[in-house]
Order: sequence, then structure tokens, then C-alpha cells
Amino acid sequence: MAAAKKPKVSKSEEAASASLSGASDEPKPVEVLDIVTETTERIEVTEEVTKEPKSEDQTPVETSSDPLTDFKEKMNEEEQVSPYAPAKKNFMWPILFIFIIALLLLGGIFVYKQGMNKGTQVNVVTLTPTPTAIPVPTKAVDLTKYEIKILNGSEVDGEAGRQQSILEEEGFKVSSIGNADKSDYTKTIIQAKENVDKDFLGKLKSILEESFVVGEMEELPQDADSDVIVIIGSETN
Repeated sequence: MAAAKKPKVSKSEEAASASLSGASDEPKPVEVLDIVTETTERIEVTEEVTKEPKSEDQTPVETSSDPLTDFKEKMNEEEQVSPYAPAKKNFMWPILFIFIIALLLLGGIFVYKQGMNKGTQVNVVTLTPTPTAIPVPTKAVDLTKYEIKILNGSEVDGEAGRQQSILEEEGFKVSSIGNADKSDYTKTIIQAKENVDKDFLGKLKSILEESFVVGEMEELPQDADSDVIVIIGSETN
């Protein structure tokens, strides 16, 4: 049968028992080195137990990638390098201030010009020249060149005599007056030979149209006793 295992006794306990058992014996020197070594080992074990393991999932702290933040941190670091060094001037804020002022001035100028354009808008009227009628020189017509014979073809007595007075006042030459072959003419008729001037006939027609409705012009034979004959009708204007 195996021998019973003796319990492990620490060196401090052995020293304490030895000091008790040998109180009457000759005093022995205490081994201080062993006590210090044992105490140190206990402290190391305690530190190892209390020391927390480093987490493998711990992620490194991400640094800010904002350029403005980096710029501010850099400025702060430069100011903290030497507190006795003269402070460096920061030209960033004056430049930013000038830029804002320039934008405001440009905006004001733009708004001012828009207002001026609306206020001074002028309606342009294009004048179209009106064509001026060029007077056509009228041909001088000799109203006494041809003799006119007036015949009353209406039912109104004395009409031939009244028209004689009107035509003579206009400058025409009346050779004679009388009654037509019938008295039921409605329109006034102008009869003329072929050789009578057209301008003369046009002037005569325009005078008669002031009082009567003038019909189609008729041609007289060359052997007629008068160059122009006017037959007065009953239809008036």
C-alpha cells in the first residue's frame, strides 16, 4: 500500500513551526529572502488574474477625414507648438468675407439692371410711309370744239332748256334744243360721231351724271347734222 502523501507545507509555515519548536533550543536566523520571494510570487499571480485579456474585436478609432476638421486641428497644433511665438495671422476669414461681399454686389447690380430694363421699356412704333398720290396732269379739253344738240326724251317739259343752261355754264357749246322722237326714254343717251375726242365725251358724261342716269354711248353716222346729240331721259340721280 502506498504511503500517504504528506501535505505541502509552505516555507513560511515551516519557519514558524521551527521557531516554536526550537524556542528552548538555540535561536536560528530567519530566512527573510524566502519570505520576500514567496510574497512576490503571490503578487505576480494576482496581477495575472486581474489583468483583462485584450479584445480581438476592438476596432481602431477612425480618424476624421473631413478636410475642414483636419485644417482646424492643424491650425490648433501650430498655435500650441510655441506659446511664446508670435501668433500667425489667419487669412481665411478675410478672404471669405470679401467673397461674400462680392456676391452681394453682383446680385444687387443684376436686380438693379432688371428693374431699369422693365421701367424704361419703350414701345417702338414703325412708321410706314403713306404713298402720296401723284397728281396726273389733266389734258386740256376744248369744250367748244364740238357742237351739242339736246333733245328732251322725258315727260318733263322744259328739261332740254334747263340742261342747255347747265352745259353752257360748264363751257360747252349747244347748237340747238328740241324734243326726241319719243318721250319714254328712261336713261340719258349720248350719241357722237367716231372722230369726236374721247376726253370731250368723258367730260360731257361726268356733267350729265350729276343729274341723270347715263346709259351706253351710241355712235352717230358721219353724215349726221350734229357731231354730238344728248337725249334726256326720265331717270335721275
